Amino acid sequence: MPYKVLAACGNNQLLEDIQRIFSLADDEFTVSNVLEADSIIATISSNNPDIVLYDIHFASKAAPDVLSIIKADPTTSDIPILAIADFLQPEHIQSLFHAGADDFIGMPINSSELIQRTMVGIQRGRMLKKLKLASKQFDSITTAISQAGNSIIIISNKGEITWVNEGFKRLYECTVEEFKETFGGNLFSETINKTTSNAIKRCVAGEYVVYESRWITPNGKEKYIQTSLTPVFDDLQNLNFIVAIEMDITDLKLIENDLAEKNEHLQTIMENLENANKILEEQQDQIQKQSELLAEEKQKSDSLLLNILPLEVANALQKKGFYKPKKFKEVSVMFADFVGFSKVSVAYENIEEFLNVLSSYFEAFDEIVTQRYIEKIKTIGDAYMCVGGLPRTNHSHPFDTVLAALELQRYTKSRAIEDARENKPAWSIRIGIHSGSVIAGVIGKHKFAYDIWGDTVNVASRMETACEPDKINISETTYSYIKDFFICSPRGKIPAKNIGEIEMYFVERIKPEYSEDIDGFIPNNTLRKIVSSL
Repeated sequence: MPYKVLAACGNNQLLEDIQRIFSLADDEFTVSNVLEADSIIATISSNNPDIVLYDIHFASKAAPDVLSIIKADPTTSDIPILAIADFLQPEHIQSLFHAGADDFIGMPINSSELIQRTMVGIQRGRMLKKLKLASKQFDSITTAISQAGNSIIIISNKGEITWVNEGFKRLYECTVEEFKETFGGNLFSETINKTTSNAIKRCVAGEYVVYESRWITPNGKEKYIQTSLTPVFDDLQNLNFIVAIEMDITDLKLIENDLAEKNEHLQTIMENLENANKILEEQQDQIQKQSELLAEEKQKSDSLLLNILPLEVANALQKKGFYKPKKFKEVSVMFADFVGFSKVSVAYENIEEFLNVLSSYFEAFDEIVTQRYIEKIKTIGDAYMCVGGLPRTNHSHPFDTVLAALELQRYTKSRAIEDARENKPAWSIRIGIHSGSVIAGVIGKHKFAYDIWGDTVNVASRMETACEPDKINISETTYSYIKDFFICSPRGKIPAKNIGEIEMYFVERIKPEYSEDIDGFIPNNTLRKIVSSL
């Protein structure tokens, strides 16, 4: 869900700058604006923004007064206010501060600082809301406990019980005198139980202490009592007395863990609020460094994602978290497979050297298909799979794919000649191409993979399987697109496993009138223009 920002601006240029900055932010924001001071309370109440950006020039000279009204209204007082003012005019800063502004940003606005201060203000506002909610919950619990009958004891600075309320008698089911006979008259004495003694010592030292104890009434009834000890000091920090508030928690034992968690959470929030200013100051020094590091890491992650997925797919995953499968009516799928791969691999004594050679072939294939706007799908062992015409649809995909196949063929043959001269194993490939419809999508949640499915993929695979070494084998469908520009040799109907007989053609070369080189691998300017116009 996007963060909601309400801008109360004194001029349109500032509002446009704010909207532009948030539109370019990594997080998602919605920016609305209010122009009239008379409607600002109603606008804030209806929009319920996460934060208000408040311009010193809003409502002219009445900006501090309007801000005071916002902070005084119960429906809007909890909304964080980030004031926009010129730091060279401290009287403006002071007036907005006294009016209730939570934070400030100077003019002209720095984009990075605006995003950072906005996020800090939003998080601080949410923390305050949680604190208030927790306080209400704590008050409700305290009221419930009070109604159950609390015991209040005043203990002097010498450890003597000087006063108790009626709740004491209900809790302990005895008089103060009977209690002293059983428990002991002086609570500072070492003879009382260890739990209470340790709690008293901590309280005398200035600590607010909460502890639990077990009590057996004169009638033999077992009770569990929770005691809170609060020390009260005079102006010279000398202990005056201790207030002990006790309650029967026997029936509340079942929710003991829940109460402990709420109390701990409340204490944590209080500590966080006390240190909020210090934390904010430290964060201001660190935010810039963190922002640079985050930008660097984001660039790395984006680059990594683009190495795995097409640009359109990566953008969809980053913005929406998912990529909906899409059907493409016309694409051209190409499979390239090395001939005699097992025999070639055995010829290498060093497996690392063999893998480096294989990797160098695939890297070269990547560069070739990328230049032809063809999307690499994956490698499967020694097989290389790619497709033209997606994720961005185009009508030139049969030409792009066949031209890329010719370049793969030329590259592989050229390397084979060089390897033969150096007495190295020679590699050769078979290439199969078929055009048709496919479904493309992303599979996996933690390790994404962009893949395609459909009969077109299966037929393209059979084209490669039915091909001969150092040849490019295409289906009749692909042939119908490119036949007027390439020299092809008909092969007739060739059986394809699990599919039947398919008309196949070998692509020999580009026709001379469309070729830039003698061998017919490189298209001339005429063919390039034809392909680009499709």
